[in-house]
Amino acid sequence: SFHEELLDKYPDADLFHHITSSPKCASSNQVFYLSPNLIAKYHDPSEIADVQKAIEVATHRGIPSPSILKTIKVQGCAYTIMNRIEGDTLDILWKDLPWFMTIKLGLQLRRCVKALRSVTSPTAGSLATGEIRSFYLEDRFGLPAHSRPTEIAHFTRFWGNFTGMRRALQVSKQQPQIPYSPD
Repeated sequence: SFHEELLDKYPDADLFHHITSSPKCASSNQVFYLSPNLIAKYHDPSEIADVQKAIEVATHRGIPSPSILKTIKVQGCAYTIMNRIEGDTLDILWKDLPWFMTIKLGLQLRRCVKALRSVTSPTAGSLATGEIRSFYLEDRFGLPAHSRPTEIAHFTRFWGNFTGMRRALQVSKQQPQIPYSPD
């Protein structure tokens, strides 16, 4: 069984075994309950530096954040071991909160967002690596190879006028669809 007082002494392979054999959080299959006081959270290995920097910046700005006690990378997976904060998440509690508490929390969240927006970065991407992971900015799918001029025009028009997903869906219902024709 896992002993949290030995966290720093566990080899990464043993810790990986403890993590994967621990119960998962009901609301996220990427969070594991290691002990009553610790959780392990799965991350893509390329995102670890960004996670660490985000928590560091949030803490520095006075935003309550969990402490990362240890980070491991094993078998193409990465995990952060953090302090466990007991209780329900805000998205679950929100509908049952008294109106005064929702206003109070809303103001606290507003303060947190304002503090985070004051952070500047030398790059357009994430704080640590500068990598951009936005579906909208990366356009992961792009144009198919050998696209015709009409498809290129449609693609350019879409991204040139893009203001948000909800609006894009409304506009797409109003525009005629480009018929598919194999070359």
